[in-house]
Amino acid sequence: MDATDKLSIREVSFQDDAFDIQALGNYNLYLSIGQDGLEICVIDTQTNRCLILEHYSFYVNLSHNQLTSHLNWIYDNHLFLKAYRWNEIKIAYRGKAFTLVPKALFEEDEAVKYLKHLTDVTIDQTICYSEIESLNIMNVFLVETELVAWFENIYALSEKMSFVHQTASLLKGLKQQRQLGASGLAHLFLHVESEYLTLSILKDDQLEFCNVFAYKTEQDFLYYVLLVIDELRYFPDKSVVNLTGNIMPDSSIYELLDQYIQKVEITLNQSSVSWVTFNDKFDKDIYQYFDLFSLHL
Repeated sequence: MDATDKLSIREVSFQDDAFDIQALGNYNLYLSIGQDGLEICVIDTQTNRCLILEHYSFYVNLSHNQLTSHLNWIYDNHLFLKAYRWNEIKIAYRGKAFTLVPKALFEEDEAVKYLKHLTDVTIDQTICYSEIESLNIMNVFLVETELVAWFENIYALSEKMSFVHQTASLLKGLKQQRQLGASGLAHLFLHVESEYLTLSILKDDQLEFCNVFAYKTEQDFLYYVLLVIDELRYFPDKSVVNLTGNIMPDSSIYELLDQYIQKVEITLNQSSVSWVTFNDKFDKDIYQYFDLFSLHL
């Protein structure tokens, strides 16, 4: 781990020998940003090879003013983040305010109404949306306007920059995994962060459920998982629960889930993320950054 300043620490810093700062036009830059941290990935569009993986973990959840201020610090002290000549820049926002709308029913002018049923929309927030093509769904979400403006200023000269919600990349990755695996069983997909989990369910390749739950204890975490299983009338012994994100097999959350659910797995590895390749020296846990790598789909 590399210390940065008093607000964060760089937990992961991987660079492939093939990375060439003169060839950024051949690379995609993927960012995942939230109040708890920043994740960075660079993938070569010609080889689909991961060339850069970095993770800045914030010591505390930053306010929106603190977040843009700290991003300034990270960018000012980084070798290539301020560059704009990328093939594509995609930024995934990790926020709780989002909703999913069937594409056939989506109307751009009604975007604010979709969100107002779930949360307050204030003047300092920007309404964004993106399509999840494989599921025929529109993902509508809120991002703080200050953060949107900050990135638009940094990458003002970039020809292709876009915002998506974290759930968009998670669902695309999950759909791709389901196409490679067996169908017929309810598949519960839990992406774990330090204070919230994203729980998604695909059954017969159709999206059954997707929501974000804030939790403080392991018992809170278990409660939400069992609640969703019960409400949707699934059976733990006929479901596959797969974990990604900030989770380890020896963690208390994993052990608690294992007591109540028959099949709990952390199965993702380099070969299972088929849309990205890695060199022999890459030794990071793929499942922890599944949402980040799925931005490449």
